[in-house]
Amino acid sequence: MLWRIRTTLADRPGILAEIALACGRSGVNILGMQVFPTSPRVTDEFIVSAPEGWGDVQLAELFEEAGGAQVSATRVSDDSLIDAPTRYLRGVHEVLEEGRDAEEVLRELLETEPPDVADYRGHDVLDLTRRNGSVLRISRAIPFTSVERARAQALLSLVSDAGYETPLISPSPRQQVPMVREATLADIEAVAALHARCSVETLYNRYQVPLRMPMTTRMARRLVSPESGVALVVQVGLDVVGHGVLEALDTVWTFQLLVEDAWQGQGLGTMLVKQAAGRAKSHGAPRLTFITEGSNDKLLRTVGNAGFVARVERHDGNVHITVPLSAVRSIAAG
Repeated sequence: MLWRIRTTLADRPGILAEIALACGRSGVNILGMQVFPTSPRVTDEFIVSAPEGWGDVQLAELFEEAGGAQVSATRVSDDSLIDAPTRYLRGVHEVLEEGRDAEEVLRELLETEPPDVADYRGHDVLDLTRRNGSVLRISRAIPFTSVERARAQALLSLVSDAGYETPLISPSPRQQVPMVREATLADIEAVAALHARCSVETLYNRYQVPLRMPMTTRMARRLVSPESGVALVVQVGLDVVGHGVLEALDTVWTFQLLVEDAWQGQGLGTMLVKQAAGRAKSHGAPRLTFITEGSNDKLLRTVGNAGFVARVERHDGNVHITVPLSAVRSIAAG
């Protein structure tokens, strides 16, 4: 059985040797250790395996007799042997890529769930601030160190900066002026919300396959940060009402776009087409290809409204609309 022992020690040479010697004499094996600097004392955390029949009381007494104070002993799993930075990085991955709730991940990392210490002295409170200003409160019987507080806030800030836990945005008034810009990770939830508001037909024209909803965080993240290109969004007020991905497939630059049903027919697609063409030109592309479902004539009209003379070809049931970029003015990234 593994235990986490947390104790406050005098910050002096030799104290760890005394702890290790006491553990060795009692058959308690130290498997891992973390140091949480404080002043004028230091808080150390040990992961240990204890002999059969040992409990939290015996372990606490062992460390107290060796010079420890404010000792707490908690049963833990083998995951506690993984170093803390790796566990927190894995936690970020689980939130962003697997869609887990940030609070649930933090509670696992901070080990707030039972079993807790037997000697219950009340809860220490950890208040973490989300990107939207709301507060996530986590508490446990064992006091939080300043290092743990900093790690937890850093994780929550990181996933919040990537758009996680930002409320879905409701439509804003039409009188706002549309703006085309490059997408960022902060647009993840807004792009997911855009897809949720689009009809099945609009989504099929964009992806050429039925799109399974609701959209996952992983897919939305790829839509705002493609591996080999750039994503564009149309923002009206606080809402993202259009989206497109410009990317290089082998040597061919392609662009696929999506405009929310309620905003179609108002020139937003034309704005996206012009911006995509300028950015493709800045990357040295001689031409740009738009791909859509075979029966979608709206995109061809959109390309024409942008001032292009296009070559139209059919490939595997889809329409490829290719335009030359020789007369297009480059648009730098940013």
